[in-house]
Amino acid sequence: MTGYVRTIRRAIRENPDPTWMDLPLAGERLSEIVLFGHGKDADVMVELLDGRRFVLGLGGMLRVRGCPAMRSEVIRWDDRSLIIRYRGDNLKIAAFRIEIPSWNDDLETFQAMVRKWLAKGGTEDLTWCLSMDIEVTA
Repeated sequence: MTGYVRTIRRAIRENPDPTWMDLPLAGERLSEIVLFGHGKDADVMVELLDGRRFVLGLGGMLRVRGCPAMRSEVIRWDDRSLIIRYRGDNLKIAAFRIEIPSWNDDLETFQAMVRKWLAKGGTEDLTWCLSMDIEVTA
């Protein structure tokens, strides 16, 4: 097991920050953030206390920055998948950013699709796998 951990440790590197798009969810009350899946197929769900759920495919990375009131737990889902939950009492989103894909030639169309997805409360799929940066406060 230690050899596996050492191999993974050598492969971990600091990734450069992508170009970000701020989502207008700052101040929203947070129920939980859930990462579920495995290395080839993972999704992130951000659930607000009002019931809206925003699900995104995970691209490069998920960065969750929190506060002492935020708890995290890792749950084995099946033989190869995990669920990682971030939750706590009286949490709010301080900032939520998603990656603007470098392969996207049409920034205006991308931003319009994200705005539409947000306006519909996340009920429709946003079909890109993106990096995410979420800051949580109490």
